[in-house]
Amino acid sequence: MRAVRLSVVTAAATAAALAAVTGCTEKSDAKNGDAIQVTAADSTCDTSVKSVPAGQVTLKIENKGSKATEVEILFPDDRIVSEKENIGPGTKYTLTAEVKAGAYEIACRPGMKGLGVRQKLTVTGGKVAKRDPRLDKAVAAYREYAQEQADATIPRVQTFADAIKAGDLEAAKKTFAPSRVGWETTEPI
Repeated sequence: MRAVRLSVVTAAATAAALAAVTGCTEKSDAKNGDAIQVTAADSTCDTSVKSVPAGQVTLKIENKGSKATEVEILFPDDRIVSEKENIGPGTKYTLTAEVKAGAYEIACRPGMKGLGVRQKLTVTGGKVAKRDPRLDKAVAAYREYAQEQADATIPRVQTFADAIKAGDLEAAKKTFAPSRVGWETTEPI
């Protein structure tokens, strides 16, 4: 009986935590006049304004390209403030985030690859967020580590995929576990 109660409590706590976390990027009812209009295409990322006041910022995104795209609000060092992935061609989405005064970029990533097409965004008013250089260093080190893991994983995944395509079940079995190592070492974080 205790295990069941614990599971219910754990599930309720998890649901509450997820609701709190996703509140930063949920769809908003902002009126078009209050929002930054973002038009993403295969090689462009147009924004209706280049400067907004600090506080809640709303992006009204429309993908006019032929590929799924990702739109991100980024700090100058590429840390993500908020993002929305898999915005299909012809699809619209509203993204909200809380931002402090400072310099940011809005990035559209057609095909969800590369650094994307970027537009500068200046947020004015309020106080500029104080940065802790120790945290910036830790984020940069982790980013480098995650990239190293991805770079080492891709050839292993390709070897596994090639074995599957060739119908070589024994080679696929042998290469499956090594193809997951890079993902498994970074995924829990």
